[in-house]
Amino acid sequence: MLPTAVRPDYSGRMGSSKFIYTALVLTLAIPTARVYGQTRPTFPIAYISVQRILTEAEDAKAAAKELEALRNARAQDLNAKKQAIEATKLEIANAGGFFSTSKRAQLTEQEKKQETELQRATQQAQTDFVELQKKVQERLRTELTTIVRKLAVERGVVYVLNQDTSIVLAPTAANWTDDVLQQLNAAAAERAGAGKTAAPNAPAKRP
Repeated sequence: MLPTAVRPDYSGRMGSSKFIYTALVLTLAIPTARVYGQTRPTFPIAYISVQRILTEAEDAKAAAKELEALRNARAQDLNAKKQAIEATKLEIANAGGFFSTSKRAQLTEQEKKQETELQRATQQAQTDFVELQKKVQERLRTELTTIVRKLAVERGVVYVLNQDTSIVLAPTAANWTDDVLQQLNAAAAERAGAGKTAAPNAPAKRP
């Protein structure tokens, strides 16, 4: 199971554009299968570099861009609200004349509303970011687990460990990182190709 990413901080939390993952060990309880005609040596335990996969896989790159786009959009919205508050404060400072008391009261009330809106927008931005983060993590976890399980069954392996946290010494042939990356990227390319093919074949909208 992929670990939970660090919660974003919009006063400092939104500055992070990377996934931050804790230690991960993939333990797959898969019945050992006899596989014939293998050219690759069979080991009871295999391993992958989850960090490398989450850096190099096309789906992981796309997910990071998706999160970054949301982070930037929310940051722009919050900055605009902060600027509006600063403008209101400046108006309050410059309010004068015969109607200064009434105008100040109006502007002060406006500032309070703007502060409330900013607080709500900040909370909503955090919620949106976390929800999208969970969504892309679940998608990546499902894709990764599916491929690792498939390889484990094909190669008669019961345990697949995370090289980044659990391996001190192991045979190079037991490293499945390249195989997993290749299959992840092939699946991503196939989905992208299917999407491009389906788009031109979509029925045209009637005027």
